[in-house]
Amino acid sequence: MKPDTLVFSWGNPSRGDDALGPLFADEIDALQFPGVECLTDFQLQVEHALDLVGRTRVLFVDASMAADVPFSVRRIAPQRDASFTTHAMTPEAILQVYADTQDGAPPPAWLLGIRGSQWELGEAPSPTALSNLVAAVRWARQWLAGDGTGLRGAGEDCPSTERSEGEFRRPTERSPVPSPAG
Repeated sequence: MKPDTLVFSWGNPSRGDDALGPLFADEIDALQFPGVECLTDFQLQVEHALDLVGRTRVLFVDASMAADVPFSVRRIAPQRDASFTTHAMTPEAILQVYADTQDGAPPPAWLLGIRGSQWELGEAPSPTALSNLVAAVRWARQWLAGDGTGLRGAGEDCPSTERSEGEFRRPTERSPVPSPAG
């Protein structure tokens, strides 16, 4: 039986702040929340709609140039968009594929965008992005521990003005991508 909650992150660990999604999944996975599964990939693809089957809620996570600092969260719904036929789909398109193939509504889903600013190949995530990651993980810990039907502890939409006092381990201290066995 699949865990009820799916945390699905994507990004390229070798492209600076694009590593925020996979690093977020590493941090959440290490917390070992019961009923939570973390999956990571380089990009969203049509096949990922099947990962939503049997879930009661989904949190999609990615680095974003457009997110508020340190991050933003919003509820998302199925939507057929231009990404539907590409190899880099939006989370909304994944939800639409689910609805089309599973003959029903997808599980409730949210998109967590963690603010990033540099995407150069071979660069480590920036210190600012890692600080934003700490704040996003702190928010997610509350959300995952709650009932998950809303943005518990997030005010109107999310605590995008919230700053973290935490510290994040740099990717050089451990692998930024979960091992296949993990």
